[in-house]
Amino acid sequence: TKKIVAAVDALKFPASTTLTSVALAEAASELVNGREDANSIVVVVTDGQPLSHERTKTAAERLMAKARVVWVPVGSAAPLEMIEELASLPKKENVVKIPSLGYLAWRKYVNDLIVQTCPEI
Repeated sequence: TKKIVAAVDALKFPASTTLTSVALAEAASELVNGREDANSIVVVVTDGQPLSHERTKTAAERLMAKARVVWVPVGSAAPLEMIEELASLPKKENVVKIPSLGYLAWRKYVNDLIVQTCPEI
């Protein structure tokens, strides 16, 4: 098992595109399971370019008709310009930037996300 772990650790990350449009569509389909009296919020964490900007924009617009969408761009490969275009209004409250994957669990960023998505806390 140690050899397998070492082999996996040695693999180079492919740094490819993401299927963000599919993820957004899946999130939209899950909203039917929410409470009718609750405000729906979808948190989108991404660290890479979507495979299709056009499909991602379409999926995001459909999702925003049903829920508030908070984007969490992680690292320098995240499509910040597109994210800022797609984020729900006010954009300052719906884009929580994180410098890299290593910062995801930092209290500051977790707290920033909680403050933006749970105003009652």
